[in-house]
Amino acid sequence: IGPVMPARAGRGGGAGAGGGAGAGGAATGSQSALPEPDFTTVQRLDNPVAPNVSAQDEFFEFLFSGADVKYAELKDKAAKGEPLPAFALKNARITFNIDADYKIVRTQYTRNVIGIIEGTDAKLKDTYVAFGAHYDHVGYAEGEVEDGRRLGARGRVTANTVEDRIWNGADDDGSGTVGIMGVAKAFALGSKPKRSLLFVWHAGEERGLLGSRYFADYPTVPMEKIIAQVNIDMIGRNRDNKAEEANSVYPVGSDRISTEFHNITVEANQGLEKPLKLDYEMNDPADLEQVYYRSDHYSYAAKGVPIVFLTTGLHADYHANTDSAEKINYEKFTRIAQYAYEIGARTANLDRAPARDNLGPRVGRTVTGKLKIKN
Repeated sequence: IGPVMPARAGRGGGAGAGGGAGAGGAATGSQSALPEPDFTTVQRLDNPVAPNVSAQDEFFEFLFSGADVKYAELKDKAAKGEPLPAFALKNARITFNIDADYKIVRTQYTRNVIGIIEGTDAKLKDTYVAFGAHYDHVGYAEGEVEDGRRLGARGRVTANTVEDRIWNGADDDGSGTVGIMGVAKAFALGSKPKRSLLFVWHAGEERGLLGSRYFADYPTVPMEKIIAQVNIDMIGRNRDNKAEEANSVYPVGSDRISTEFHNITVEANQGLEKPLKLDYEMNDPADLEQVYYRSDHYSYAAKGVPIVFLTTGLHADYHANTDSAEKINYEKFTRIAQYAYEIGARTANLDRAPARDNLGPRVGRTVTGKLKIKN
């Protein structure tokens, strides 16, 4: 799970070919060697991009002052998730003067790793259920220890471990990376579903979902052919290291785009020999961690693909140099990987793709289980 990204973080596609993703930093003006970039993007810098504009409420209130529908009314309806009416802006003209000059100050290269298992149905095998995890972590400290502090620390340094300069990321996201390797092996050696399966080990998640953003904008298979995506990130521990969390997993986002897909995730758990406790607290829009926006599934959801994000939550070793393999609960990790397999198998054997009703988040702290599908 990536950190909470600053508001100025760039949203873009990717550079390169195949499964590659390039991260380029660009800055305006004259800077010294390797200055801090004004923005970071994984979009080709030679591609034309329509500008995105944001403004404060006062601007929109002025803009809508001559319209039949007022801005406050639209804002209220949007907050309630209600349909927005059609409207026209009368006697309004906006002119933008855009300065697109920039210079690249830093470029880094990495690769997504992608595999496909072909489906068995002649008509459905050109559609896909995708599985994802990220294989990067935050790195290692190049600096030495001075006055009891590790210079260049890439994250938190746990007390009494200052000599350890490597941030292993065993749970974040070694657990997910190995988990979908197991899922892929199970499908490769076992029975194949009707639809094909797409496995993507994303790069650069910790830097702002860079690998999945690249894939979503420059996909190996057409995005419209991906009927659902299952993302697993941090599935090997208990939330806050609490023993009572031993049977818990936190599904996030399953209900937001497709109620039907959400119900499949519930049924898949019920079909397990030992069902997990599905806790939807992190799917609640009021959840302070906002993890829906912090892992690779979000890049697919932003393209309209139904997703489910499976995680066991944060703990004291999150982004610390003590997130190490001996702390993984392998029995729990295996059960969650099996759960991901069941979701994928059920979805990939559907005769039609899960309907996308886009009703937003509904399950959360107080609402759980299957949801009623509206006709």
